[in-house]
Amino acid sequence: MTGLEARTPLIIDTDPGIDDALAIMLAVASPEVEVLGMTAVAGNVGLDKTAPNLAALADLVGFAGPIGIGAAGPLWRQDTLPAWDVHGENGLGGYELPATERILEPALPLLARLIEGSERPVTVAAIGPLTNIAGLITHFPRAAARVARFVIMGGATLDRPGNTTPAAEFNIYYDPDAAARLFAFGSETGVPITMVGLNVTDHALVGPAHLPALFASDGPCAQMVGHIMANYATDRSGDGTAQHDAVALAAVIDPDILETRSLFVDVENIGRLTSGMTVVDHLGLSGNAPNCDVALSVDVARLRTLLNTRIAALDERLKEA
Repeated sequence: MTGLEARTPLIIDTDPGIDDALAIMLAVASPEVEVLGMTAVAGNVGLDKTAPNLAALADLVGFAGPIGIGAAGPLWRQDTLPAWDVHGENGLGGYELPATERILEPALPLLARLIEGSERPVTVAAIGPLTNIAGLITHFPRAAARVARFVIMGGATLDRPGNTTPAAEFNIYYDPDAAARLFAFGSETGVPITMVGLNVTDHALVGPAHLPALFASDGPCAQMVGHIMANYATDRSGDGTAQHDAVALAAVIDPDILETRSLFVDVENIGRLTSGMTVVDHLGLSGNAPNCDVALSVDVARLRTLLNTRIAALDERLKEA
C-alpha cells in the first residue's frame, strides 16, 4: 500500500468555533488523513456564522474541497443558546477572516456523496453538535452505515460530567436527541464510535509556549492562533487553553494518542436536570453490549507536538504558495 493509499479518508463536521479552527488546521496539515470535505452545523455560534467561518477557514488553510451548510438548530429542543461567552460574537474570538466566495452545498447530500463515493471507508470527525450526523443517519442510512468510524468531541464520563450544566457537555447538551440517535445507531449497526469527552480534553492545555515553531513561522495560521490565544481566557493554571476539538482530530491522525475503553454509552435527552448527560456504563450494569470507545486519557505532550510541528509546516507551505 502506498503512502497516499494509506491515508485515512476524513470528513469534518464542525461549528467554528475557536478550538474548531485549530483542529481544522491540524487535519489539513497532516499527511495521515485526506480531508474529503467539511460541513458546518450551528453550535458555538449560529449557522449564519459557523458556515462562513468554515468556508473562510478552508480558504485560509488552502483546502479546495467541498464545504457543506447543515442544520441551523437542534432537532427538537428550543432552549439552547450559542457559546458567545467563549467564542465571541463571530465565533472566532473576534478574529476577522476575509470573506469567501465559495458556494456552500447542502450538508446531508454532500456527506452521503462523499461517503458513498470513496473507495475506502470514511472516518467522520464530528466536533460540534450532532444534528447533521443524526440527519445523515435518518435520511441517508445506507451512507451512514458505510462510515468506518464516527469520532466525536462531546460528552464526558462521571468524573467530569459537564461544562454547560452540572451534568452535560455543550455539544451533547445543544442537541441531546441527535446524540442519542448516533449512539443508538452504533448499537444497531455496529458502526464504531469514539467519544472524546471533557474528562480527557480538559487536560489538553495548549498555550503559546507549546507552539514555538508555529509562532516562528509568522504565517497566516500563526497570526490567527496568536490572536485566539491572546484573547481566549486561559486556564487558571496559566498553562494554556483546552483544545477540545483538536484532541478528536489528533485521535484520527494518531490513534495511539488516546487511551480508550469499549463501553456502552447512551444520552439522557429527557431529564429535567440531566438532559444532555452521556451515561457511560463502566460496570456493565445496563446489560447492553458496548457501542463506543470512550477516551479515558490523552498524551498531552504528543498533542502539543502535533499542533506545533504540523501547523508550522502548513504555514510554511502557505507562505510559499
